[in-house]
Amino acid sequence: MPTRQAIIVEAFGGPDVLHLITEETPALEPGLIRVAIEAIGVNRADILLRTGAYHGAQPPARPGLEAAGVVVESRAARLPVGSRVVIFGHRKGLYVTEAVVHEDEVALLPEVVTTTTAAALPVNWLTAWYCLHRLIRLRPDDTLLIPAAASGVGTAAIQIARHVGATVIAAASSAEKLAFAARLGANILVNYAEINLLEALRDITENKGVTAFLDTVGGQTFADGLKALAPFGRVAALANVTLEPSLINVRDFYPKNAHIYGFQLGNLMAAGRYPEARTDLEAILAQVANGTFQVPIAATFPLAAAAAAHKQLESRTVMGKLLLVTERY
Repeated sequence: MPTRQAIIVEAFGGPDVLHLITEETPALEPGLIRVAIEAIGVNRADILLRTGAYHGAQPPARPGLEAAGVVVESRAARLPVGSRVVIFGHRKGLYVTEAVVHEDEVALLPEVVTTTTAAALPVNWLTAWYCLHRLIRLRPDDTLLIPAAASGVGTAAIQIARHVGATVIAAASSAEKLAFAARLGANILVNYAEINLLEALRDITENKGVTAFLDTVGGQTFADGLKALAPFGRVAALANVTLEPSLINVRDFYPKNAHIYGFQLGNLMAAGRYPEARTDLEAILAQVANGTFQVPIAATFPLAAAAAAHKQLESRTVMGKLLLVTERY
């Protein structure tokens, strides 16, 4: 049996609980492929999993929700050996040197898109695309609020929204992060470390409110966004990285005839909705391939240095995407 290296979490805790092991690679059954992994996306969800705060996970746990590489063995006709693929929706951990996944869980890469770029797409870009296009249904006349605008989802959402033609209000906690958001196309910048976000939004919109709100933060930010919402506004809430409750008054949204959506990519995949997710991911890949979308990579780390990558992400100074890379990279 072939072997692989993998990162596992045997007990919840800090970055040092990420252990590198060698194990047998799972056998192939019909419909499965074996992918030699080259790059792996590092996400906030991986940190929540490592610390025991991710949706009831129990140790031993395996982090990693997205990766890209090359098919080295296949029992799926549409994916011959040598195919370059990006993996999405796989729920058994992708901090590995080889992954055995179902053909439904991958999309083919355009020739000009590298595996490092592709590994940064599924969690952040697919989430932003699905929320803005399928839930909020963003329009050119919308004004969209994006807090944590320099985050992975934030950087994706800015570019998707600007491609639609919407006006983007980017909010972040430092001048450096806001400058980064501006380079990606954000129209209006708010430093909520220096100014009250609600007061700023009232001034910016002349008390009309924002017509769309992509909440990547949770906690009080979600509550403030509802207060800032315009009549008939639309909201997509996709995270609670604060791990704090959102204390809201229903009067902040029901008189506005607001639409509020929740979204989690993992549960979309658990419901078997791979075809629509792949359709969206292929649309994103096409826009990356033609240069419309830029995918900022903040730093790469060897797989064995996953703990260092987690420490950097937890510093909350990252602008763009962190990746793990294997020896194939």
